[in-house]
Amino acid sequence: MNRVTRSLQMLIVSFFWAIGHPLGRIITQKMHPFQLAGITLIAGFFSLFIYLVIKGDVKKIFKLPIRDILISLGLGVVGFFLYQIFTFSALSRIPASINAVLISTNVVFIAILSVIILKERIKLLNVVGIILAFIGVLFVTFNQGFSFGIGSTKMDFIGIAFSLMAALCSALYSVIGKKILSSNDPLIITVLALFFGAVLQTILIASTIGFSEIAVAGWKINLLTVFLGITMIGIAYPLWFVCLKAFPATQISIYMYLTPVFAIILSLIILKERFSWLFWVGGVLILVGIVITNAAINKKSKVQIGEAGDA
Repeated sequence: MNRVTRSLQMLIVSFFWAIGHPLGRIITQKMHPFQLAGITLIAGFFSLFIYLVIKGDVKKIFKLPIRDILISLGLGVVGFFLYQIFTFSALSRIPASINAVLISTNVVFIAILSVIILKERIKLLNVVGIILAFIGVLFVTFNQGFSFGIGSTKMDFIGIAFSLMAALCSALYSVIGKKILSSNDPLIITVLALFFGAVLQTILIASTIGFSEIAVAGWKINLLTVFLGITMIGIAYPLWFVCLKAFPATQISIYMYLTPVFAIILSLIILKERFSWLFWVGGVLILVGIVITNAAINKKSKVQIGEAGDA
């Protein structure tokens, strides 16, 4: 795979992950977030499963140790079941652009959780990145002005909380799955996690709100929902893993910074969202904080690889 092909594939990945924000915002106006999460997970699972069938890798699922299957269950709960609930619940309450920017803070959460869970030492560079991102979150949250009054300046803090919880779930998925993903085919683990997440989401829908709103939403909304599942999960994930296998993570992670950028542009075009200067300043601070934090993480990874090679 040459660099041009890799760049094109990663741009597609970033675009598909970004478009879920404005389209998800549209769908949640007609469909409950739980239902949206359920359909996207099911569509994504079948897309990836078909991909594995074509590759002839389905048999690998049955060769996994019970321990890894149970860990995959946990990853499905955190990385797909809870993540989908939080992110789509956020989209039902706050603008898609804000949701995209806040969820991109998952890199910052990864740095924090690595200290708490993996007992890694935190570097000064990490601290600087976290502080910048935190200030950026405040600016984005209060982008219409620092007011708690009723009206256009009122911010839905429940929606903000949902978005940040989604970022935390994404970070937990990365930190908890670090070892199992490194010792197994990441796509196999993802398919298992997706399956568990889809099953749990279906049970949740059946036991709470039911499926009636899905039929009432109309075929256009349902088709759009399936489209999100196929593109965000079924197409983006295989492309991501193909690029990750061919090139170092440090070379392709920069493309992930484009996801919130694409999401903001798409939200401006599709949803006509507009924000004050605080949003743009906050967005830049978050992006800079993420770049700094990710640079510190990648630098540490290179040192650890070098030490392992010298041992």
